[in-house]
Parts: sequence; structure tokens; C-alpha cells
Amino acid sequence: MAGHPITFHDGGWYCYANSTAMLLSAIGEEVSPRLIEVLSGVGLGAFVAPEAATAGGLPFFSSLAGPPDSGISRALTLLGFEFDEHASDGPGAAALAELSAVLAGSPAILGPLDMSLLSYNPGRPASPGIDHYVLAVRMEAGRTVVYDPAGFAEATIPVAGLDAAWRADAIGYRRGGYRYWTRPRRVARPGADALAAAAVVAFRRLYAEADRLAPAAGCLTDAAAIEYVAGLVRGSGLTPAQSGHLLRFALPLGAKRALDFATFFERLNPELVDLKRRQARLFGACHSNLARGEAPSAADSLVRLAGLESAIRKAIEDLPPAG
Repeated sequence: MAGHPITFHDGGWYCYANSTAMLLSAIGEEVSPRLIEVLSGVGLGAFVAPEAATAGGLPFFSSLAGPPDSGISRALTLLGFEFDEHASDGPGAAALAELSAVLAGSPAILGPLDMSLLSYNPGRPASPGIDHYVLAVRMEAGRTVVYDPAGFAEATIPVAGLDAAWRADAIGYRRGGYRYWTRPRRVARPGADALAAAAVVAFRRLYAEADRLAPAAGCLTDAAAIEYVAGLVRGSGLTPAQSGHLLRFALPLGAKRALDFATFFERLNPELVDLKRRQARLFGACHSNLARGEAPSAADSLVRLAGLESAIRKAIEDLPPAG
């Protein structure tokens, strides 16, 4: 087991960033989850699949090309760490035996997990399909002890329950079940300027990759996706699932992410700082208007957010090369 006490990070929505920060703390590296969240690139852009709307297709203010599992690996690499990452579609018994051996030497980030199957959480979703990430720290007496950023330190889950959650059958973006990250090792220590420059290169690639993936996925991305959602709001066309998703997750999370990006961009470009702060204000206004049933004002905020999204992408793409 790693020789440093784990710093418990919790708080709304940054489950993969908080879990990554906890893993790094176990080797004595204290990195802000807010920085990890930005470096993951998950919160760039937007996407929605219009053809899925009648079946509850949800809009996301995040990258079609950057789901959280790839975001963890991206952030760790940018920060200068090597690490072990593994996933498997084999039997759960083998994955759990492997995890037991791994935890003898290092904690491990587990995910995506199906949050509805985490039995220690009394507020877990009733339906499957909500992704989540936790830090596993040890196995004992047929249970796995986890640090869950949803607010549960030293929580335990029976091995059978972990098997079902970690298999993640209902998580659409999974790339194999039983994925974990462990044994981070620092191999480089990039300075703030070098880190920012490398992150911008990664952000540009994410935008380009989302463009490439969108047609086959049947998705609108970036400004077009946000404008589509604005039309649903203005025309009272949101499904209950879409409305709940926007109010309880996507809009408040968008504001939080925008503020963290603004802080990150302070070293790079004052225009991007301003754009991201304006984006946070609009996410907050849209959320507040929608919660009060003020659909026209919420739709207006979304239209303005679409314009800002285009400006943010252009500003990132126009940044001069490092050096």
C-alpha cells in the first residue's frame, strides 16, 4: 500500500477528477481536482443526438470525443505521470482477483461504475446508466473499501455488488468493463507554462476528433448542439428526462467547469478568461430561468451560449504555438 495518507476529495460532479486527485495524494502528490478536471478536457464543447430526443436523448456541455475515462488518462499524462491502466470484458471473478492483488501495492481508480448499483449510497439513482468513479483502497472480509467522491469515505461494498457496478453494462461510452488506473509514477514535472501549452494542443485535438465522430454518432456538436437545445426550450419540447438532466446536472456543472477553465487560462490569454467567465454567468442564468419556468429567457441564454462556444473554440485554436 502507498505510504502517504489519502486526501479525501468530494463534492458535486467531479467524481473522476476527485478520484484522480486522491490517487495522486497516495504517493504524496497534491494536485487540485479543479486542475485535473480542466486537463481532462471533458468539459469542452457540447453534443446532443437529436434523433434520440424522443427516447430521452440528453444534451451534454462536454466533448463528444472526451469521455471521462479517456480524460483521466489525458490529465495524468499532461501532469507528467506514467500509470497502469487496464480493462477487461472477461469474467468478473478474474477482474476482482486482479484488483485484490493490485490494492496490495496501490489504491486504484475504478470506473466507469454504474452508480445505481453502489449499495452504500442511499441517494443513488433508481435507474441504471449513470456513470461514476471512485478510489478503491483495500479489500477485506469479502468487501471492497472505497473513497467515493459523492461524500462517502471508507465506504464498503460487497464484492458481488462491486462486480455488477464495475462491469458497467449500462454505461454507453464504456470501452470494456472493469477499468482501473493505479501505480502513478512521476516521470516529468512540467512547469505551468509548458503544462498550459500542452493542454491547448490536447484541447484542439479533442475539438477536431469530435468533428470527425459526430456524423457517424448522429450528433450535433458545439454551437449547433446548444442552438438545438435552445429550440427545444423555447418550444416547450424538452422531455422530463432532458429537463431534469439540465437542471440537476448539465447547467450547474457547466458553470462550475467554466470558472475552472477561466482560472486555468489566466496564464495564457485574457480573452479566454473573459469568455469563460461570461459562459459561467450564462450557464447560471439559464439554470435559474429554467428552474423558475421562464423558458423564453432560458432559451435566450442558450442562444448566447452557442455564440460563446464558437468564440471559445476559435480563441483556443488561434492561440500561438508554445515558444
